[in-house]
Amino acid sequence: MNTRQKSRLLFQFIVILVLITSCDKAEHQSLSFYDDYREVPIHGTVMIGPKTGSGNYTLEVQNPVLLSAEVENGWSSPSGMIAIRGLLTGKTVLTVTDNATHESQKIRIKITDNYETLRISESILEDKDAEFPPTLKNIEFIVFVNNKERGLYLINRERISLTDYVLQVRGKGNYHFMNKDDRYHLVLSYLVDREEQPVLDETSATHVASSYMLTIPDYALHRLNQNLNLGFETSMPERLDEIVRIDRETVIQMEEAENGYKIQGGLTIIEMPVGFL
Repeated sequence: MNTRQKSRLLFQFIVILVLITSCDKAEHQSLSFYDDYREVPIHGTVMIGPKTGSGNYTLEVQNPVLLSAEVENGWSSPSGMIAIRGLLTGKTVLTVTDNATHESQKIRIKITDNYETLRISESILEDKDAEFPPTLKNIEFIVFVNNKERGLYLINRERISLTDYVLQVRGKGNYHFMNKDDRYHLVLSYLVDREEQPVLDETSATHVASSYMLTIPDYALHRLNQNLNLGFETSMPERLDEIVRIDRETVIQMEEAENGYKIQGGLTIIEMPVGFL
């Protein structure tokens, strides 16, 4: 084979390689995410779905002591999902590289204090004649934060379209669980405005505080105790695999002594809006 033939073959090989590479890139959109900042509670897991991407990623955590990250397969979205689990509080960066296009994107991650959420509603009260606390009438979620301040956030849903909504933080305060005379109690303290509606601004607000006696299943009590570090002596009920399938095991009944207000709520899971923790 002479030099001219070798050169021709080499040229053809390069053309074919370029065409293959171009086709490969054409099949996949550029890697992109809906947000470049996310918050993950310690010991909690948040799923991050790329806006576009091949689903084949390499993950690199700047400080792996703070979080673990892995690609999860089996989702209907071709872009795949990334599971982020918080290990220690702090801030770090997750670098996601698309192995198909070799593009990389960085996501800032903050690992926050853990929290538990109680979903409340006036409509689900078993006693239809019971009076719901007026200051909580427009609130759907009470979030208890596991921090030194025992922070409390009051949240509702605001509809932005016929099919979608966003969570809005409407108020803040503090909480305190206690065991008194072999009964568990919860004290809620938060800010309200002149119309007695929860607010965030302390400038023209006053504190309201109410003490509630609780009727709480063992599973719900143990879950709160573990995730909020309440310091009670609790243990996981037997036959957990059966208990966790029963919604009633997460329902908490609350009765306020002074005014007779009643609240019924169920432990649930929501992703706290960013910027508050």
